[in-house]
Amino acid sequence: MNDFIQQVQFNCQIAAAGQVGFYSLCGMLLRMRQLYKWEQNLLPWQEGDPKAVLDWIETQEESWSGLEETGLQDLPLNGIRLDPFSVSELNDLLLPEGLAYGAGYTHGLAPTCFLGELWEVQKRRDLTVFILGPELARDLDGSPAMRQGQIIYLRTEPLAFYLWDNLSDPTKQNNFFLKIALAAQGIDLTSLVNRPEEYQDQFQTLLQAQGEAMIHHEIGEALEPSLQKTFAVIIGRLPHTRVERYVRALKDTLADLNDWGRVQHLLEQRNLPGLALLLAWRPGFYPYLVPELEPAFWALQKSRDWNVMHQARQEALERLRRTAAELDEVLAELAEKSDEELATALDNRFIKPLGL
Repeated sequence: MNDFIQQVQFNCQIAAAGQVGFYSLCGMLLRMRQLYKWEQNLLPWQEGDPKAVLDWIETQEESWSGLEETGLQDLPLNGIRLDPFSVSELNDLLLPEGLAYGAGYTHGLAPTCFLGELWEVQKRRDLTVFILGPELARDLDGSPAMRQGQIIYLRTEPLAFYLWDNLSDPTKQNNFFLKIALAAQGIDLTSLVNRPEEYQDQFQTLLQAQGEAMIHHEIGEALEPSLQKTFAVIIGRLPHTRVERYVRALKDTLADLNDWGRVQHLLEQRNLPGLALLLAWRPGFYPYLVPELEPAFWALQKSRDWNVMHQARQEALERLRRTAAELDEVLAELAEKSDEELATALDNRFIKPLGL
């Protein structure tokens, strides 16, 4: 097993080397910081010595040099060597050992992989959910939740980093939605950020709620019928473009809004803090794609009528499914265009009307 773990760790180095170029400077620094904390066994709110961190970054950059074009290596397990993307076969051998492995592709079609202790297995509809604890190997990506086929992974270590980084981000601490979410749970953000050790019960409650919401996002993504073929075409033809980011965001919002997704789950639970956190941490295109949610939330705050949010979710879902269908049609019409012409046409048709 040691040889296997070491090879996964090396594959994570290869994966990280391939991921470096796909993040903004800010995104890169955030992920480097998380990776450092994980390697040094630091808690999310603990910071390393600045000089030690800089030395570590220099060492990482040296170790990644020359690995950018290297593919993930086969993995030795139980006397055989397995393809690193043979996830089902590998997990058949690892689950009895209390471990779970994941591998796939992240932004820009860069490979990603990880290995962690398996804390729990759940069945949700026809999907299997692996809840991971401490990780033995990870790369720069560190997505808290992801889906591969019928398997959903919830990675509690990256989730804790994600949650803390959002809570402690000075640029987000005056966000009205964040204040509402925390006040509803009796949490003072300043106290939590300054004395996190004293607020572990509250932090763990937030962590569990965010994990459940992310699982429902992945369920929504698995069951959403829209963009099935279009997404793969866009990712393949237009990686690293604004159109790719738009289509990813459209796919994510559909997953959140459909009958199996995160928003419906929060509405069924009447989880006001969860809705507030969703609105507080909307990334990129999200506010432009789903403008219905914010005014509906304020109406809910005033009237306590949950039907307002239910109606907003349904209206947004129907509108975005029409957008997805239109995108399918336009992509088919422009299939013979060059990638550059296709990107320009789709940007003009779908993104610029959003005012972007």
